Amino acid sequence: MLIYIARQPIFDQLKDVVAYELLYRDPETQTAYIKDANAATNSVLMASTLVASFEKLVEGKRAYINFTKDLINDGTPLLFSKDYMTIEILEDIVPDAGFMQKLLNLKDKGYTLALDDFTLHYPYTEIINLVDIIKVDFLLTSPSDQIEIIKKFNRPGLKFLAEKVETAKEFERAKSMGYDYFQGYYFSKPCIFKYKDINSLVSSHFEIIRALDSHNPTYTKLVSIFEKDVSLTYKLFKFANSPIYGGIEQINTVRQALVRLGFSNIRKWMYLIILRSMYTGQSDELVSVCLQRAKMLEIIAPYCGFSDRASECFLIGLFSMLDVLTDKNIVDVLEDLPLSIETKEAIINKENTLGRPLKLAIAYEKGDWSEVERLCRLLKLNPSNITTAYMESAQWASEIIQFTF
Repeated sequence: MLIYIARQPIFDQLKDVVAYELLYRDPETQTAYIKDANAATNSVLMASTLVASFEKLVEGKRAYINFTKDLINDGTPLLFSKDYMTIEILEDIVPDAGFMQKLLNLKDKGYTLALDDFTLHYPYTEIINLVDIIKVDFLLTSPSDQIEIIKKFNRPGLKFLAEKVETAKEFERAKSMGYDYFQGYYFSKPCIFKYKDINSLVSSHFEIIRALDSHNPTYTKLVSIFEKDVSLTYKLFKFANSPIYGGIEQINTVRQALVRLGFSNIRKWMYLIILRSMYTGQSDELVSVCLQRAKMLEIIAPYCGFSDRASECFLIGLFSMLDVLTDKNIVDVLEDLPLSIETKEAIINKENTLGRPLKLAIAYEKGDWSEVERLCRLLKLNPSNITTAYMESAQWASEIIQFTF
């Protein structure tokens, strides 16, 4: 049975990522959550699939997962470590004595409980008194109701999480209301990030790209450029000696480091360095999203009939959020980069042949499963390949961030 898994970051007041909400759906039932009492076997399979790469997916942070009444009664949350798990209780659950006992048992074992889509008139005080986190739909709940919720239900140890925070202005307003955590796409809005013009980047970065794109790239030419840039050489040594490339022998020279990586990986790495140089934000979460998109597109490229264009797909994913990183119009930013017209068009409009895989990756991130299935049909892509690519790319992005910056 195929299960889609995606993640959405949850931030604290300092805009640091503290957790991820994991989104999943069982295509057998065409629902985001398993509601059928007859789906007990499916629920076990779902949980097992998540557990297989669970810690890699959440990168050592907590995970928020929605659980139905049946899943909680079946003991499915116990398949996950309490140290990484926040159990989201659906707002439409009608509690009975047996269900409440299950929640008490989970609390006794140290699990964290969150109440999803909370409203001012939620009727079940026994659940309210038990949970650790209350999630409020910031978009649909009126400001007056939100203020009243925090005032009425606030108690020591209880945290409030604002969902669907879409802009920097909304983030500041939610923070002033007293929310502790925030979730939504506000972090990908341009006004959040500081501007750094592309022309201010170190010239050696583009000199290396030009050398790689020449008809006859040579390691000798690359060595001469790297040796003029101490900072870049340091990063090169750190990256080439990392476990990512599995070298047994220690790298001692710039040439050895470059040869170990190879021209293709050097090009990818340099574009990553350029990307990070354009972004002055403190958190690497946004860069991680770009990296994951890049790797995901590279992985699925052969399945979409783009075996010979995997490198282009990688760059499309990597540069898909340049407008956010630089706080500039995407067309203006891409004008300064040595990319093909087709590649730029894929990033800007996402509608041409190369742009559709990017559209698919974004839909997967958002948990827009109907759009994922539509694009899979359009690209003649097996949906099972998407889940695998997402998991592999998440792990790869985490490793690259660790050993590059």
